[in-house]
Amino acid sequence: MHNFLLVVMVALVLTSCKNNTPKEAKYIPKDAGFVLVLDPQQMQDKLQKGGISIDTLISRVFKKDSSDAKDKAHFDDLRDNAGINWGNQVFLFMQQKKSADNSQANIFSLLGGLKDAAKLEAFLKKQDMMKGKEIKKEKDYSYVVMHDGVMVSWNDQQVIITMYNHTQKPVYDTVAMTFKQPAPAHTEAEMKKEVEHYYTQKVNESLADVEIFTGMFKEKADGYTYSSTNSSLAALSMMPLQLPKLEELVKDNYVTSALSFDDGKIVAKSTSYTNQLLSSVLKQYAGPTVNLSMIENYPSQNINGILLAAFNPEIFGGILKQLEVEGLVNNFLEKSGFTSQDLYKSLKGDIAVIVSDLNIGGTDPQNKHDELGMMKKKPIAKMILNAPVGDKASFTKIMDKAVAQGFLVKQNNTYKAGELMSALGLFMIADDKNLFIASDSATYREYIAKSSKAMINKEALDMFKGKSTVFYFDIANTLNGFSRDSSGSFNHSINTAKATFKDVIATSDNFDGKSIKASIEIRMQNEKQNSLVTLTSLLTDIAVDMRVMAKKEKETEEKLFPGGVPAIIRTN
Repeated sequence: MHNFLLVVMVALVLTSCKNNTPKEAKYIPKDAGFVLVLDPQQMQDKLQKGGISIDTLISRVFKKDSSDAKDKAHFDDLRDNAGINWGNQVFLFMQQKKSADNSQANIFSLLGGLKDAAKLEAFLKKQDMMKGKEIKKEKDYSYVVMHDGVMVSWNDQQVIITMYNHTQKPVYDTVAMTFKQPAPAHTEAEMKKEVEHYYTQKVNESLADVEIFTGMFKEKADGYTYSSTNSSLAALSMMPLQLPKLEELVKDNYVTSALSFDDGKIVAKSTSYTNQLLSSVLKQYAGPTVNLSMIENYPSQNINGILLAAFNPEIFGGILKQLEVEGLVNNFLEKSGFTSQDLYKSLKGDIAVIVSDLNIGGTDPQNKHDELGMMKKKPIAKMILNAPVGDKASFTKIMDKAVAQGFLVKQNNTYKAGELMSALGLFMIADDKNLFIASDSATYREYIAKSSKAMINKEALDMFKGKSTVFYFDIANTLNGFSRDSSGSFNHSINTAKATFKDVIATSDNFDGKSIKASIEIRMQNEKQNSLVTLTSLLTDIAVDMRVMAKKEKETEEKLFPGGVPAIIRTN
């Protein structure tokens, strides 16, 4: 009896683990480079809790004129009569395929649930775009090629829309010393072969066999993403110079993330899993955390963005050694008078970039008193880049070389921008302690004087502490700057977004021995309302604006070309 209970308990545990894996995973090939998963049912539940039904959402997009009524009727037909299971998770997956002629195909597929295959087939047959098209039935699935590079396929449980783009480039013939066009790609046959593989592949050929992919569904979320570096291996083989161990360093690195629409914010938490070789490098050259003192005294109350990074510069040397190319790089740099070590050791590994007072440019009439002044535009933004010096001898070697090449000017022990950098409108100064690049000399002087205190959100600062990388973008403040300089029509859209978003905060930790954790938060102005409800209001407004713009363009076309737009214009 005890043994029987133990078996039942183990079976229940195993069943619950398996249920975390979506059945759709068996249709997605292992070589998919990126997968986005959304849970419509869970998102719909959050909308309803926020007082918004799907019907309300649709009514916001479609208005009451005849054109909208026709489009809404078509949308309702798709929603109610196409046999699609709208409550199932939706999967968008992407692949890259290398062909024998070294050309590349990009494949995008949208996978969803199906309740009634007969209804889907009947729905497709009555569409205008199906004229002259034939639905073909294979052993495991049915399909129809809608037009070049687009196929709809289905079985009793799933429907997949696939977009296939095969890009071919001229190939250089070394004998004839000329470029030749490759033979035309058989796009439809290639697409058919790829789609057939989705329905017939074995489980161990699909993402259902990848533990990192299936494991991310253990955490409840509104959406998920998965990416793999394995999709880039084909591109590595096309490189003219093959580096030893590069493939070993690149392959089997994965990133997963869980996306949630919470009250007042959209949160994405990600985990990067690195292979054994890359993990050993990250562990050996563990980095520090960001230096917040580098942003404390930035001279502005209107900060738009911040980027902070802290790393161990020796990691670049570690990667070169693992790739077995350190000697090759040093031989290449020998004539320059410095080594690869001089390059990565010259800076300490702390970098801060701050941008403020961002606007779209323009004149400021109230501050101009003559015709020349009225024509002068305001600066687009203020900016500081601060990078503390690491090894002083290495830094001096590199900077002296830049002076010899005419890029910099040296005055005593200080380096300043040469003519080229000055012509680009950038101010640069460096000594044996720091390298600074600024938008202007006044911003630099105020920054190093430490006479100002930067206005930065305290919650954001608390999130920065102990992180290896930080990105902050103040959306509301940036939109405020744009709205002051924008036209009325553009200003309306900005105000809608300004009432929606507050800021974006992205941070990442150092390698913990197994993985790297990171997070992104998009914070909303309304902290109490669910972020999906808040975002939906903005997106429906954008959808309405896009429909209005499309309608106006169509009306303009009909006025200019009553008989239809000439083919020569459409093709150009």
